[in-house]
Amino acid sequence: MTSAGFVPRWTLRLILLAALVGMVQLNLPGHMSVDSVLALHEGRFGLRETWNPAIFGWLLGVLDRIQPGGSLVVVLSGVLLFGSWFALPSLRPRVTWLGPVLALGAVALPQAMIYPGIVWKDVLFAVATLAGFVVLALGVRAPARGTPWISLVIAALLFAVAGLLRQNGLILAAPAAIALAWARSGGGWGRSGRLALGWLVAVAALTLVLSAVARPQGIGAPDDAGGRGVRLLQSYDLAAAAALEPGRPTPLIDRASPAVGAYIRDNAKRLYSPERVDVMTADPWLEAHLPEVSREVVQAEWLDLVTGQPDLYVKVRLQAFRQVFATPAIERCLPVHVGIMGPAKALADLRIPARADAHDQRIYNYATWFFDTPALSHVAFAGIALVVFVLLMVRRDPADLMIAGLMAGALGFAASFLVISIACDYRYLYILDVAAVTGALYLAIDPRLRRR
Repeated sequence: MTSAGFVPRWTLRLILLAALVGMVQLNLPGHMSVDSVLALHEGRFGLRETWNPAIFGWLLGVLDRIQPGGSLVVVLSGVLLFGSWFALPSLRPRVTWLGPVLALGAVALPQAMIYPGIVWKDVLFAVATLAGFVVLALGVRAPARGTPWISLVIAALLFAVAGLLRQNGLILAAPAAIALAWARSGGGWGRSGRLALGWLVAVAALTLVLSAVARPQGIGAPDDAGGRGVRLLQSYDLAAAAALEPGRPTPLIDRASPAVGAYIRDNAKRLYSPERVDVMTADPWLEAHLPEVSREVVQAEWLDLVTGQPDLYVKVRLQAFRQVFATPAIERCLPVHVGIMGPAKALADLRIPARADAHDQRIYNYATWFFDTPALSHVAFAGIALVVFVLLMVRRDPADLMIAGLMAGALGFAASFLVISIACDYRYLYILDVAAVTGALYLAIDPRLRRR
């Protein structure tokens, strides 16, 4: 291999290895928010206390038994992220110097240097999904050879874990399967379609197995976190509709509890914030009395909004989506979290002290350099992902199709928040940022648009 390939290829990889080591040293023993602490508490003691996906606590518990705390989560996230980028040069026959140059900028982003150090399910979801696509790309890169079964199995496992970490995460398995079928269509679409369908079935089967394994065993109420989440989303939409259209009637809720219906109408403007649902859930009166209205009634009232006033429903959803996608006031959308914060009892049980020291402050100060810039903007990364998708669809090498599937999947995942968003936290669309960076880096490695 000439210097045009060998030297930039290993320069790129050395940059990524150094960045992984630097990220781990910078962030250990890890940053944990309230969600992280409660999930670790669930995992260590085998409980089910929160709305976190059960697999999040289970995975933290498994790693916690090896090394108490969040350190191994940081290492795992870093290995999956930087390891995926490390593998990208193997997908192309040559590497240009544009790859290492872009890598230097990519590893400086908070999404690369800080986020893997935060014990968040959104980070684990994103890096597991990213690794799944790259593993599949490695499996299909050589058109003349069959897809190694080991790449299919590992990718299926990564997608199953990712799908359980985010309720809407399995969306990304569909574009992965389509890309797999397309990349292997040289031997006929029937054969490649059966391969992709079989792989999707494997993802579904592993998802069911892992969901059973991750759920705490023993006597207890069924896990209804999903049902509670749906009820919260529907209640949020109804409060938003009442705020945008004062006096809007809610006859079904009024019939179940006249006091709750009247309270929502009278206080909607105070209860509703397009940035997050927390304003509504923090209201003590509503928290005490909303259970008087059954989930079935809330759902029926919400369906009446969707079908009876679709224009109002779309307006409600667009306001929430704008906050999570465009983050117009990013400081209010938790753009980064450093230190350790959680309920005192949970921290005491875990024997982990709260932490907010000078080192954490320096990390946060570094992140602020990127606030209100394209480097911390989902809109900017969505644009990059779209451009990468178009260019890769022009070239359409087998691995290109898989990376293009990653772009399409990340954009589709972001679009799903038009329906489900209830808070603007930046981490929710972290997958979009790292997918776009991955696609840009992949193109920079070999920017020729002619097919091999």
